[in-house]
Amino acid sequence: MKKMIMICLIALSQLKGYGQEIPQRKSEIRVGYGLVPVQEIGTLLGDWITMGIVGRRVESTEGTGAISAGYSLNLTQRFSVGIDGFYGKNTVRYKDDLGDSKWSTYGGLVNAKYLYLDRGKLNLYGKGAVGYAQYHNRQKENSDNFGALSYQASPFGIRYGNKIGVYGEFGFGYLGIANVGVSFKL
Repeated sequence: MKKMIMICLIALSQLKGYGQEIPQRKSEIRVGYGLVPVQEIGTLLGDWITMGIVGRRVESTEGTGAISAGYSLNLTQRFSVGIDGFYGKNTVRYKDDLGDSKWSTYGGLVNAKYLYLDRGKLNLYGKGAVGYAQYHNRQKENSDNFGALSYQASPFGIRYGNKIGVYGEFGFGYLGIANVGVSFKL
């Protein structure tokens, strides 16, 4: 009888131990802002090079950066997949009467993220994504729309926080060379 009570106590103590583990959050929602996305770099370089050839002089360029939102689902403790949407605007002003060039870009990405280091509140990871971008260019009465492959390669990302956290991702692509924001783990 003493052996039976001892086995039951040991079994109950093990169940209590499982109940105290912190459950792994399965999904994440994030909103962010990206500095110098690839579409701004392309607009800047493309207009400077081609307009220099045809004789137009660029007065100024400005862009909104990339505003983004996304959702990820953890497949394992270290690997997750998700989607990101982005939007950005660019304006190039010329020193002539032909008019400014105004670009807007929006699109979506399918991403994969690998967690390098998990230290509770601090996470280090890498992320890659591919997708589709839709461009719209307007210059006076002329308008042009076209689609293109979108991408993001962020070999270094950092997140700090539990359920609500802040993050920074550094790389190259449609989300910017630096993308910072807030994320919510569900």
